[in-house]
Amino acid sequence: MRRRYFITLAGGMAVWPLVTYAQRLAVTARVIQMGPVDIPAQTDATRRLLAEFGYVEGQNIRLEFRNTAGNVDELPALAREIVREGRVDVIIAISTPAALATYKATQTIPIVAFAAVDPVAAGLADSLARPGRNVTGIAVFSEETTVKRVELIRELLPRAIRLGTVTTKLTSGPQSLAPVLETGRKLGFEVEAIDIDDPANIATILSPEILARFDALVFVPDVLLGAHMTEIIKIVGLSNKPAIFPSPDWVAHGGFMSFGPDFADATRHLIAQVDRVLKGAKPGDLPFERPTKFDLRINLRIAKALGLELPPTIIARADEVIE
Repeated sequence: MRRRYFITLAGGMAVWPLVTYAQRLAVTARVIQMGPVDIPAQTDATRRLLAEFGYVEGQNIRLEFRNTAGNVDELPALAREIVREGRVDVIIAISTPAALATYKATQTIPIVAFAAVDPVAAGLADSLARPGRNVTGIAVFSEETTVKRVELIRELLPRAIRLGTVTTKLTSGPQSLAPVLETGRKLGFEVEAIDIDDPANIATILSPEILARFDALVFVPDVLLGAHMTEIIKIVGLSNKPAIFPSPDWVAHGGFMSFGPDFADATRHLIAQVDRVLKGAKPGDLPFERPTKFDLRINLRIAKALGLELPPTIIARADEVIE
């Protein structure tokens, strides 16, 4: 009896370290992506890219997606709720307001942010090269790309005067439109901000009566606008006004022209940073990255419907021309 007991005990002791090691391998990382709105394509991209890095839901990662249904003012409360829950390995913050709300809620949980503005000026980092805090990510510097969109509109419409820049509460606060307004004035535009205070008011704020005041429209990168892309493209199309959008998916859905960072490539870099943090890197040691790929797309069918003859110089620079 004693001999059998000893063998059983010894066998159990031999197996115990293996069980512990297997359990340690099976520890599931908890990653929460938060932002002001749910965009299925963005959620799908996060899942797909994490899978490419070897993360399998239900095995070595637990993914959660939280949003405030378009209410930007609720982001701080959502961030505090996530922090109170605890057991979070990384928070992916989509948009500058989401990143700011999360950083105010915690200076310990790693945050990987997709920010539209300069993270140093916003107070999220000490420097781009060495953030020094618990936040890193992708910094789009959308003011710069919006300025380029204004320049493209001038090249496209040399006689245009009235230019509308479309924002929401998400971007009209953190993002400074001063460079856009200054560039517009230098190029002979009268620039007016069209601020969509509530996504429910899109049809009213972009009504034919309001859009009739403008010769052209420039859209800034804004996830709230992106969540209502189909509706906005339809409304703008009915106005018969040339509009330039911030990313190629707008053109793919029927928009006229887009210029901006390749967001698919930028998202891949964002998830690569999440992977590095999950493997032990500190956000403060990971540089904020800036997009390196930019994309100009044009829909010639829409141009024809608008009665526009595009300068050959613009067509020659386009990454894709849809005919």
